[in-house]
Amino acid sequence: MHPLHDLSGRVALVTGGGGAIGSASARALAQAGADVVVVDLRADAAEAAAAAVRELGRRSLPLVGDAVDYEAVGRLAGDALRALGRVDVLINVAGGGQPKAFLDLSPAEFDGVVQHNLRSAWNWAHHLVPQMLTRDAQRIVNIASISAKHGGGPPATVSRSAYAAAKAGVLGLTRGLARELAPRITVNAVCPGLIETPPTRGITGGPHMPAILETIPLRRVGRPDDVAAAVLFFASPGAGWITGECMDVNGGQYID
Repeated sequence: MHPLHDLSGRVALVTGGGGAIGSASARALAQAGADVVVVDLRADAAEAAAAAVRELGRRSLPLVGDAVDYEAVGRLAGDALRALGRVDVLINVAGGGQPKAFLDLSPAEFDGVVQHNLRSAWNWAHHLVPQMLTRDAQRIVNIASISAKHGGGPPATVSRSAYAAAKAGVLGLTRGLARELAPRITVNAVCPGLIETPPTRGITGGPHMPAILETIPLRRVGRPDDVAAAVLFFASPGAGWITGECMDVNGGQYID
C-alpha cells in the first residue's frame, strides 16, 4: 500500500454507514487499513456493512441510532470510544433528500431536512472533536451535494430548495470547522452529483435519464465507489495539507 493512502492503526466512524455511499466508504477505509465504526438507523444495514469490513480483516462495530438526536449521539460516541479506544476519522454521510417544492413544504418538513443533513453532522462532530483534538492528523469529511452549489431542482436531482439550503449549510459548517479545528483536524466535504443508489432509482431508471446524461460530460451517473474514493482521499495522509475544501464528484455536471 502506498504510504499516502495508508490508514493502518486508524479508527474511522461512518454515519449513515449502512447506506450505499456510507457502506462503500466504510469498505474503502477498511481496505486502506482502518478499523471502522458503522452507525445507521437500521440495525440490519449497520451489521451488514460492519460484516463487510470484518471480511477485509479489520475490526468493526455496528451501532444503531439517530444522528439527529444529540443525546443519543453522545451515547453512541461513548460506545465507540469504549470499544475501539479512539476515533481519528469522522465521515458524516447521514442525511436525506426532500423532493417537495418550496410552497408545498411545511415548516416542520423544512426543519427536518436541516436536522437530518446539517444538525446530524454538527452533533457527531461536537461529541467526537474533543478527543480528536488530543492527537494530530485527525480528519472530518462531510457529505454535501451538488445541490448546495446549483440549488437543486428537477429533473437532475432528487431534491429542491430545502435540501439545497441544508447541504449549503454543510459546506458552511465544513469551512468554519476547518478554521476552528486546525491544525490538528482537517475538515473537508464531498459534493456528489447524481449517484445511483436505492433512493435515486426513480431518476436513474426514469424517462428523464437521456436528458440528464446530456448534462454530464462523462456521460454516466455516479456510483457509490466514486464518492468513497473522494472520502478515502480526504481521510488519507495524502490530504494532510488540505482543509476547508469542497470536492465535486459529479462527472463534470457542475464545474466551479
